[in-house]
Amino acid sequence: MIKGVGADFLEKSRIENIFLKFGNKFVNKILSEKESHEFNRKINLTKKVSYLSNNFACKEAVSKVLGSGFSQGVLIKDIEILRTAEGAPYTNLTGEAGRLAKERGMKKFHLTITDTKDYSLAFAIGEKR
Repeated sequence: MIKGVGADFLEKSRIENIFLKFGNKFVNKILSEKESHEFNRKINLTKKVSYLSNNFACKEAVSKVLGSGFSQGVLIKDIEILRTAEGAPYTNLTGEAGRLAKERGMKKFHLTITDTKDYSLAFAIGEKR
């Protein structure tokens, strides 16, 4: 049973401008340790910006699934977006995001991310098992 749906559409140029202005301060604010490790493996600015933009959009989509956005104590780092060996995104929720998911009966999340040169789009579904 579907418990929540969320989507986010983001201009990569916005993320690029923030990254160029704040650098690792921005990265450390939005990415978990595991996400930062993957980010640091990216070899050029374009790939780094895509990773940041795609993860940011996916975190926004998941926050909408939870019905909270980034309010009610949910922090952006509480929503971790990781990839399987095949590259499929999945989420690990901690802190208030994890508590809300449990409270609302969400046991499984389905995520997809797609992007172009200029945009990132993420879609998320929260499912009750």
